[in-house]
Amino acid sequence: MKIIQIDGFRGLITAAFVGVCLFAGFVLFPGYVAMNLWNQYLVNLLMFPQLSLFQGVLLWGMVFVSYSILTKGRFALSLKHTSGISDAELDSIIKSAQINSQMQKLNKTISKADRVILNKDSLKSFENKTSEEKDLSYISSPLSLNKNIQKEQESEEEKKVS
Repeated sequence: MKIIQIDGFRGLITAAFVGVCLFAGFVLFPGYVAMNLWNQYLVNLLMFPQLSLFQGVLLWGMVFVSYSILTKGRFALSLKHTSGISDAELDSIIKSAQINSQMQKLNKTISKADRVILNKDSLKSFENKTSEEKDLSYISSPLSLNKNIQKEQESEEEKKVS
């Protein structure tokens, strides 16, 4: 089902403009052409009466309806009303959207997984290890751990002093 949403006065003006353009393009212009062809050839050659624009539009309508009847419904344009979405289909669409949203969150988390955030306890236990026991291969931080430890010690000392 296709939904057209018109918002406010500006939307109404736009919809009216589109409607007028469609009417002019598919009704008035072909009617004007039919009127000019009739008046130029049939009036001068066979002395038929002159047509007005309204009569030209009617002539165009007759040609169009005749064409539609002669082609026996094989017209290139068809308008169909589609049935609405059932509640089960709507629920499945919403569930798939929720799953996709969760997957995007997980992908972001996984892409940031190479960053390791150490808490105070792990930093203290890390400080007590010797340099050979420390495994730094999993850390992708540009800062060294010694600087982090020194900053924490300085901040703790500042808290004690004040």
